[in-house]
Amino acid sequence: MNGSPDFIGISGFKAIDGHCDFPQALTIAKHLAAANLKGCAVPSPRRIRYRRLVRVAFILLVLLVAVPGSLALIGLSDFDISNRPTEQISFAHDGAVLSGSLILPGAQHTGPIALLVHGDGPQDRFADDGYLPLINALLDRGIGIYSWDKAGVGESTGNWLSQSMNDRANEAVAAYKAIKTAHPDSGQKIGFIGFSQAGWVIPKASRMIPDNAFNVIIGGAVNWQNQGDFYTRQRLLADGTTQAEINDQIERNHVRDAVIFAPDATYETYLANIDDQHPMPYGRFEFVKRNITSDATADLGLLETPTLAMWGRDDLNVDAKTDAAIYRDILIGRHPENEVIVIPDATHALLRSNLFNYQLSSEMPTSRQMLYVALGRYAYVPGTFDKIADWIKQVVART
Repeated sequence: MNGSPDFIGISGFKAIDGHCDFPQALTIAKHLAAANLKGCAVPSPRRIRYRRLVRVAFILLVLLVAVPGSLALIGLSDFDISNRPTEQISFAHDGAVLSGSLILPGAQHTGPIALLVHGDGPQDRFADDGYLPLINALLDRGIGIYSWDKAGVGESTGNWLSQSMNDRANEAVAAYKAIKTAHPDSGQKIGFIGFSQAGWVIPKASRMIPDNAFNVIIGGAVNWQNQGDFYTRQRLLADGTTQAEINDQIERNHVRDAVIFAPDATYETYLANIDDQHPMPYGRFEFVKRNITSDATADLGLLETPTLAMWGRDDLNVDAKTDAAIYRDILIGRHPENEVIVIPDATHALLRSNLFNYQLSSEMPTSRQMLYVALGRYAYVPGTFDKIADWIKQVVART
């Protein structure tokens, strides 16, 4: 269904944005230390759980053997920003107060600041700490980061489900103005970085800010409904469905969606026309209905800000090949700094696809979550952060 999340971790929900549930992984790690592995003749549920934890411990042991100890330690430290200069900055938008954190490389930082625009789902400023490796990696490369809790999440008031993509763009503009006011010395060096659904938000927001310095869009979809088709196709392929059956299913989805998301459709219309034991809640239905016609093509065509667009070649949520081609046709040549890149062996969030390629965070096994925690920034494809940071610094140096 086109109402499905567009995945991580890093697009729709945690998974959509490509980040695993770090607190859960930490809890399991603590259980590992306390596990009592005495034998029993007939495996009990608790015994089975212990065995699972032992397998996780073995994976981590292999990691520590395979990766130099210093890397493993740095990976774990990537989830700590307690020693980073941090300012709590809130701003008002559309009757809500949004609360966020500005984290800087140093207390006297006057360099670039990237505003982090979330993908789909009820994400707090650090995406349940999943963003922290990315934040620390960019801080180490001289890029400040501001990220805020979505409306109605964490310390922010409001309701993100009541927003359109245009609402989200206006919110991002308000965040930009708040940071520019708080840090005028970085005024010409402030831009956006975002994932997945941010591909519909950042081009709109950037067009409203004449002095926006840069945009970095990772795993951005162009057309909401096309993205939904691609997402559905990948799930059905994974289930062993034939191409003919997939085509038939997608065509049926189109017919159904024309009814349930029609301008005059109600939640009752939706419930009466689906066969699903787990229907979308009312708020999610309204959010999808409000945004299902989203298409970034027109905004990209009017974009003047230098833009770096990146996809993972193995993306299971967004059609990287097709959408990158659209970006390339529109952006290349419009500004000398524009770049469009598809990274081999990378996921929707630019993580290593041989380890972390899942459409949903709920599908990521505990062992992989813990591996992400152990690796930190090294869970991402090598060179990812160097490329992003070097490009940003190159762009702001020429402003």
